[in-house]
Amino acid sequence: MKILYRYISIKTVKYFFILLGIFSLIIISSQLLHLPSIVYYAGFIKFIQILIFVNLSFFKYQILFGFFIASLLTGLNLRENREIYAIYSSGITKNQLLFPVFSISVLFTLLALVFSLFIIPYANRERAIIITENVKKHILDSIVEKNFIKISEDLTIYVNQKKGDILKNVFIHNRKKGITITAKKAVLSQNSLVLENGYIQISGKEGFNLLKFKKYSFIVDVKYMKKYEFEDLDNKTLFSLLNSNSRNKAIAVLSDRFFFGIPFMFIGLIGFLIGIQLTKNRDSLVSIVIVISIVYLIINTYMVKMIQKGVLSPIVYGAFLLVYFGGLALYFYRKK
Repeated sequence: MKILYRYISIKTVKYFFILLGIFSLIIISSQLLHLPSIVYYAGFIKFIQILIFVNLSFFKYQILFGFFIASLLTGLNLRENREIYAIYSSGITKNQLLFPVFSISVLFTLLALVFSLFIIPYANRERAIIITENVKKHILDSIVEKNFIKISEDLTIYVNQKKGDILKNVFIHNRKKGITITAKKAVLSQNSLVLENGYIQISGKEGFNLLKFKKYSFIVDVKYMKKYEFEDLDNKTLFSLLNSNSRNKAIAVLSDRFFFGIPFMFIGLIGFLIGIQLTKNRDSLVSIVIVISIVYLIINTYMVKMIQKGVLSPIVYGAFLLVYFGGLALYFYRKK
């Protein structure tokens, strides 16, 4: 019996990590196509961090689909290799066969809760910070010589020559502040320009003032901020908002995070039962699992929005998830 339990557990985990690797590769590749220039300006460490955080942002549903399909493939493998008949012939009951699947489901439920409550919100916040930093670097590095470049709504820069981070014959105009700066040389340093040997012209109602400088640090105001969503706030902040005007929104996010573990209590059993009991081909069975998951995602999104509007109780939301997945598990358990 222990050998069988170990076999089912190892098979499920093996399929899960294979699927997780495939999902991660697809997601990372698709996301990096949107931010090639931004990633270019990140150093190696930042580049690795971006890859990790981008992947973690979508990890919630990778775990869901990965575990569901892995359980299906494990059950299907037993049926296709005729091992399921040998198992039943040896006197092992369906309940005994499902025990290791249930044990793995408990572990995946805990894993899903950890990712939903802590890791994914943190990854989304960190990803926003890194993208913000590298977008600013990308915008500043886009300055080209002998062209007027509009860095922001109010800031325009002209450079006669540019070699790496060294700029020569620089012209800067800040429309909002009414300041014009000229310099023979400037060095680009993160979000600032270190100007050398130039003049600052400050416009006023009665004319303008002209100041000469040998060295002047000018902060380039690149007004870009990749903001993370309300849904990515940490749990402590969300709990503190329960007595504010954002109460319903906070409850909706917390409900979505805490109740994300409910499907994992059942999808392992559902997938495994579909695999060992339905005599359809592999593609059809995978399609059934995907449809069940998509229906859950659609209804889940709708219910979370309803909680956010204050027209649905989180208790009803949690009860629905239990009925939906529990009903499917019971249906496939009884199906012969």
